[in-house]
Amino acid sequence: MTRFSSFHNSIRRSPKSAKAAFGIIFSLALCSAVLFILTDLDSGSIIVHNKGHRVSGHGSQLQRLLSSEGLLDVETDEPLSYDGRNSICPATNENTITNERKATIVLMSYSPLRLDDVAWVLRCYQNMTGAVEKIIFIWNNLNFELPDDIIPSNNDPNVVPVQLVHPAENLMTNRFDAPSRLVDSNSPVILIDDDVLLTAGLISGMVDYWKSQPCLEQCVVGLDPRHVNPITNDYDLYDRRHTPNVIIGKTILAANHHFQDFMKRTNLVEHSGPPSTACEDLTFSLFVTSRTGLLPVVVKGEHYTAEIKLNSQKKFLSEQGEFIGSRYDIPEYDGMSAAKGPWVKNRKKCVSWNLGYHGSTLTELLLAHDDEHDPVPR
Repeated sequence: MTRFSSFHNSIRRSPKSAKAAFGIIFSLALCSAVLFILTDLDSGSIIVHNKGHRVSGHGSQLQRLLSSEGLLDVETDEPLSYDGRNSICPATNENTITNERKATIVLMSYSPLRLDDVAWVLRCYQNMTGAVEKIIFIWNNLNFELPDDIIPSNNDPNVVPVQLVHPAENLMTNRFDAPSRLVDSNSPVILIDDDVLLTAGLISGMVDYWKSQPCLEQCVVGLDPRHVNPITNDYDLYDRRHTPNVIIGKTILAANHHFQDFMKRTNLVEHSGPPSTACEDLTFSLFVTSRTGLLPVVVKGEHYTAEIKLNSQKKFLSEQGEFIGSRYDIPEYDGMSAAKGPWVKNRKKCVSWNLGYHGSTLTELLLAHDDEHDPVPR
């Protein structure tokens, strides 16, 4: 009691001492809070700010990241802070994840307005050496020369190599054709739009879905389910009361031999491309289902975070409901699907044509799985 009284009296006599004392107490409390968080990281996912940017992760992997990157503060469920090609890549702790079956990423772009985004995502994907075998980048614009600083250097043997493809024509199906010629037939290939970024954990997790029952490396795996009505031949853009039976091409994974076989179906390929329909992703998804008798497998999505600026993050889960990784949305502009009215109308026509092309076998398969239930979260 005497020591406390002396300390209390000294504070009263000296305001400067008071400030110093409370500063020390506050610092000790802050350090204790940080230590508590670090000792309990395995209990859940957190987001760590680093110079205004965020990376997510779990447990001991994140502890190693904090020690190397430096901890500034900790928050929960915050989207990526994106500011162009020099932004820090998110979830770099997931880059230590390894999968015996690495995926080949196919990224296609045509808009000069998106090149800053492309440079950033390519740099991020190059560091995912445990989950990604190679990256194929297709510059789908014959009228604009690709700047030299977009494609990262392949001189470093410790990063994922990038292969640049300049197609002879600007076709949407070029992203199906490139891997069919450049990748082993049985390899998992993942097509990713140029306005999103997948973390290494999510890429590896998609491959795990693809390897497991019921897919067993035969079906399509995706993140963005849609529904085709086999009775009305209609395409339900946001109908979540039915079992999803098609996957859109924002993020879609399949064995490369499916892309190879698809590109041999000249009638399918020609009909699915713009300007007639622009539905090559739906056509491919229905083609694989017709060929294998398997509906697409949809990776479980947890939720979207509240939007900050123009970016959002969606977390994805394993079959067991455990967090595996995230997809970050980059601002979408100058894209074909921006004109929602004509885009949706053409894709509905495309679905009707595809169901007629594949005939009763595909229709009966879709009907057999077309059970109605409560709306499924997107």
